[in-house]
Amino acid sequence: MTTVALSLLAFGLAVLALTRRRLLWGIAVLGVQSLVLAGLYFSLAAPDVALTEAAIGFGLVTFVYLLAIRRTGKIVVAAVACPPLLYPEGDRAAGLVWELLRLLGHRTHRELELRWVERDEVAGLLASSEADLAAGDLLPCSGERFPKVDVLPTRILLVRGDTGPVGAIRGSREAELLPPGGRTFTRREALLSALEKGELGGAVVNLLELRALYLRGKLREAEVEPLEDAAFSVLFAPDEGELARTLGEIVDELRRRGDWDALVRRYL
Repeated sequence: MTTVALSLLAFGLAVLALTRRRLLWGIAVLGVQSLVLAGLYFSLAAPDVALTEAAIGFGLVTFVYLLAIRRTGKIVVAAVACPPLLYPEGDRAAGLVWELLRLLGHRTHRELELRWVERDEVAGLLASSEADLAAGDLLPCSGERFPKVDVLPTRILLVRGDTGPVGAIRGSREAELLPPGGRTFTRREALLSALEKGELGGAVVNLLELRALYLRGKLREAEVEPLEDAAFSVLFAPDEGELARTLGEIVDELRRRGDWDALVRRYL
């Protein structure tokens, strides 16, 4: 009777391990299964095999698996600062997109690791799988080759308040829409500084950047020309399609429950 019970328990634990979404939990369940198998072998009068199973199956194999998932147990995020969507707040992060990423980490039982980068670095990090996903500001159009989840609609605008060249953020969709003679800047602050100094006559920006310009008192009397509808999106590395589907499910659930509008109002 004991042998049958241990056999069924070992089979059940194997099935449970295979259905865990988080690798760490799957490995933990396999470790328990190894101990159950050791008990099964002992009940079959094979103490030497039981001892080997406990030492190798539970001890050594579990240790090797843990080493193998040291990186895969994390979600590496290429984060582009974009208040109020995603921005550093002391040693932590905050913003609308950060709330979504926290839910994604909780759903997949994986820890989030943020690496703050500029927009022109995003495509390379995703293509090389150095980052699992990228989030924050309006990400490059080249991201069309990456799985993505749209988070918030926006619009790209040409804002001109004076004569002179027009600027945009390097590596962005806005930069791809620059008129001839336009200038690109690595960071948003550099673009705003050039506008304040009168080095630029205008800029190609999205709605959040336009909001920042108005808050700083720049280009309030400027002419605004809509160029293209767009969306703030979370981009994923080519092999992270399942992670993209999970985030899409989270956004859909928030919208069905009516929590999405409250979240948007909270930050925007």
